[in-house]
Amino acid sequence: MTTNAARNAAVDSARRARGTGGTSVLLRDLSRSFGTTKALDGLSLEIAPGELVALLGPSGCGKTTALRIVAGFETADTGSVLVDGKDISGVSASKRDMGMVFQSYSLFPNMNALDNVAFGLRMRKQGSAQRRKRAGELLEMVGLAPQARQYPHQLSGGQQQRVALARALAIEPRVLLLDEPLSALDAKVRLQLREQIRTLQHRLGTTTLFVTHDQEEALSMADRVGVMRQGRLEQIAAPDELYDDPATVFVAEFVGIMNRIPGELRTDGTVTVLGSTAPVKGQEPADTGADGGDRAVDVLVRPEGLTLQVAEHGNGIVTTRTFLGSVTRVGVLLDGDIAVQVDKPSSEAAALAPGASVSVSLPGQPVLVAPRRAVPG
Repeated sequence: MTTNAARNAAVDSARRARGTGGTSVLLRDLSRSFGTTKALDGLSLEIAPGELVALLGPSGCGKTTALRIVAGFETADTGSVLVDGKDISGVSASKRDMGMVFQSYSLFPNMNALDNVAFGLRMRKQGSAQRRKRAGELLEMVGLAPQARQYPHQLSGGQQQRVALARALAIEPRVLLLDEPLSALDAKVRLQLREQIRTLQHRLGTTTLFVTHDQEEALSMADRVGVMRQGRLEQIAAPDELYDDPATVFVAEFVGIMNRIPGELRTDGTVTVLGSTAPVKGQEPADTGADGGDRAVDVLVRPEGLTLQVAEHGNGIVTTRTFLGSVTRVGVLLDGDIAVQVDKPSSEAAALAPGASVSVSLPGQPVLVAPRRAVPG
């Protein structure tokens, strides 16, 4: 069987087994504490059939606990997990029909790649010929057919993780769970494997929950990204919406790079910053301080949201210039010792050498504001 034929056969087999409806997942008001530490605090999340949702957040935010509760490895103190509308909270992990890929690969060292992939099928009492055929198809799908007879210690980290992915997919799971599966790999392999995972997930249409602390992975792979903080969802949205229109200050500063620039919030719902005025996202007129007057705030602006040009009597001095391909990121020290980063097309950045006098300004689009951060002193 050719490589393409084998891959298509595996895809078709999964689609036939899954049917056309797909699988929905609902996490409803999940709470979980470990001693005095509250890992989850009323987490609710709905995943549509065939959707890939990533949970993103700092260490200790509860994302892995949520995944383990879905898998059945942890039990929630309160709340429930529903799959296609059926509460599976009391169902054992082995009977939840979910595939799991761990950060540490978790392959059986005494089994070759083919037998590792076939293991779940053997546990489901499939015949030898059938499970070896299926395992071979999955290894073809992840590009490892030539390594079928090799053992884990003979495979690279990226190859081991692809075997682990093939093993999870071999049982044709209703839900695929990915627990930081790429964090132990080097940058080039991570990039290759995340593209492969996304491609396979699209083709198979398997409902997937993916946990990561890497925002680039989350934004590049997921249909929607949920940003977690202290056991709760701060925001869940499509990657571009999450980046362009963060709902909270935490999301704004956690996802991507964000400048903080001092400004004054006015009673008319605008903010003055860098000598100009801009509307504030979600700000109603007169929604200001208790005294009803203007108040000091920080304006949150991404590097691409600022404009920059050389100016003899500007408001800043270039401190650094970092070439990023088509874009050059320019570090600027503004008047008042405010450091910002500004993205410019590399074709326009030749004159922006360290020491150059520049003018930084803010176009009039709506901006997010936060309480003024105290300067350490």
